[in-house]
Amino acid sequence: MRLPLAWLAEWVELPAEAELCEALELAGFEDAYTEDAGGERVLELGLTPNRGDAASLLGLARELRALFGSELTLPPCEVDARGAAAGGAVQLVIEAPEACFHYAARIVRGVKVGASPPALQRRLEAAGVRALNNVVDATNAAMLELGQPLHAFDLAKLAGPEIRVRRAAPGETLKTLDGKDRKLDPRDLLIADAKQPVALAGVMGGADSEVGEGTTDVLIESAHFHPTDVRLGARRHGLHTEASYRFERGVDREGVVRAADRAARLIAEGAGGEVAAGVVEARGEAAPEIPRIELRVERANRLLGLDLDGAQIRALLERVEVEVDRADAGRLDCRPPSYRNDLGLPQDLAEEIARIHGYDKIPTTRPTGELVPARLPESWRLADGMRDALAAAGLVEVRSFPFVSAADLEALGLAADDPRRRPLALRNPIQEADGLLRPNLVPSLLRLVRQNLSRQVEEIGLFEVAAGFEAAEESPQGDEAPTLPTETLWAAGALTAERFAGLWSGRERPPVFFEARGIAEKALSGLGYVASLRSGGSAPYLHPGASVALFAGDREVGCLGELHPNVAGVFGIDRPCAIFELNLSALLTVKKREFHFREVSREPGVRRDLAVLVDEGQAAGELREEIRKVAGPELASVQIFDRYTGPGVPDGRVSLAFRMVFQRSDRSLTDAEVSTITDRVVKALSERFGAEPR
Repeated sequence: MRLPLAWLAEWVELPAEAELCEALELAGFEDAYTEDAGGERVLELGLTPNRGDAASLLGLARELRALFGSELTLPPCEVDARGAAAGGAVQLVIEAPEACFHYAARIVRGVKVGASPPALQRRLEAAGVRALNNVVDATNAAMLELGQPLHAFDLAKLAGPEIRVRRAAPGETLKTLDGKDRKLDPRDLLIADAKQPVALAGVMGGADSEVGEGTTDVLIESAHFHPTDVRLGARRHGLHTEASYRFERGVDREGVVRAADRAARLIAEGAGGEVAAGVVEARGEAAPEIPRIELRVERANRLLGLDLDGAQIRALLERVEVEVDRADAGRLDCRPPSYRNDLGLPQDLAEEIARIHGYDKIPTTRPTGELVPARLPESWRLADGMRDALAAAGLVEVRSFPFVSAADLEALGLAADDPRRRPLALRNPIQEADGLLRPNLVPSLLRLVRQNLSRQVEEIGLFEVAAGFEAAEESPQGDEAPTLPTETLWAAGALTAERFAGLWSGRERPPVFFEARGIAEKALSGLGYVASLRSGGSAPYLHPGASVALFAGDREVGCLGELHPNVAGVFGIDRPCAIFELNLSALLTVKKREFHFREVSREPGVRRDLAVLVDEGQAAGELREEIRKVAGPELASVQIFDRYTGPGVPDGRVSLAFRMVFQRSDRSLTDAEVSTITDRVVKALSERFGAEPR
């Protein structure tokens, strides 16, 4: 921005040029320097985008008054209104109230268009504005003085005469003052008369209503447009003018009529016209209210590194015309002036305090801070530990997209009331087919298994640790506040076996189910949980005869088993495939096993083998846990070493053999004591499981 120093000196007393430039740079402006231009000494000043209020003589004079404490002299804006009222000559209609908050029009009759006085022409040229004629130059001068863009229409060229602020109609065009025919966009904000557009609002006027040598009556436009509408309109048409520069940054909402009056006065003085009585006004939606900001003295000082009291801060803010209505208990109730659109937060006021107080007066201090050791969330630690355990077991980690299709979920055979049947739908999916967020990791893993099999990868071992998503259940009344979706952290793995044994494969490998079981149990145990397997589970996509539920302590935390043949067929998996799932979110609520170390006993252990007949479907792990509970502290270990069906065992029954080792650290156990414990175990197994000693 360029402003002649002589013009600025009419508004406020100026210090020496070097002091002026240094003070402006310290106050946050960019590239403040002076130079000669067209016979005038000018101030070249770089404005930051938030300081649209300083793009005028008035704004810069206010800034200098705040910095140096000098008096501000405003130019006269009063007009000598005579003749017929302006309200009878023009009608204003705002059809886009969301984009035009306030529109004011002044009429000057009987003007004689000609050249402006040489002094005004030199000032305009020095400020970077081309001088045209005494009417247009007056509006440009008023804009440079007050920061409010203005436009002058030839009143006789307006149809109606009427002014309508509206959006462009499809196919409309406008020939602007630069002589170019512009195809208008329906989003463009226009100034139009009763028949056609006459200006691109806030950017540039139209050639058809331009003030020329034959103009006698002038309509002066002064308005408050929405900054975004002006900015987007200027960008669409590649027009960046002095008017759009100011509208985009925000103008003084209370200075619209004042600017129209100032322009009318300058036109009457320079072009010999007569100002019509009254101002014609129209209002759209209310502009955003001037905010009231509560500023805490302690917080402002902490932000700036200062130690100012409330009275000092109030005095600094009042220098930039911030009204402070209340100042007590360390809080200031502040109201910025109408022209400062950049002040809306306590931090903004703190910046003003620093600017006016002086950045160079802020003491230099060494940065201090309390170093707090970083601590990962427990869910992250558990997920990382699970990844390490599964990778150590020989599985390969994968990271898949969390999107699945409805067909994938349908193939899992979930019950109608299963929460996993409530997936979250994406508004803008990458692929229309995969438009759901997965509730668990199984569909993604099965897709990857199929993809690897199609590329002749025979033996597959994959795992993933990621989140699953379930939509909240709808309230039956429908009037409760909506709840957030459920996000569950899962670890899941998939393993397949080779279809044919290799020539040098050695002895036959165990079924893939047992590999998955061993990996899952070892991973849980390695993370400090007591892992156990129990029959049942809630995974319909697993084979009912080869699946179990995974428990950590007394909490079910997952399942594992061989893939159900129907599900395998849908996903194109033609060989044995085992799946395991671990709900890590549920695992976080389970207490980990406490490890107790004891000295190795010097006393000999006593071994007893116990074989019992139980129902064929009975899980051996449940019997083992019962033995541990009943035998007491004398039991050092218990293992299952045999499972037998055949001759000598009734149909529907199975023989399970357990090896128990009893030992104490202080003395040797007698045979009678061991027999008593063994009898107690046999009785407990018989009462709970119907076990018969064999």
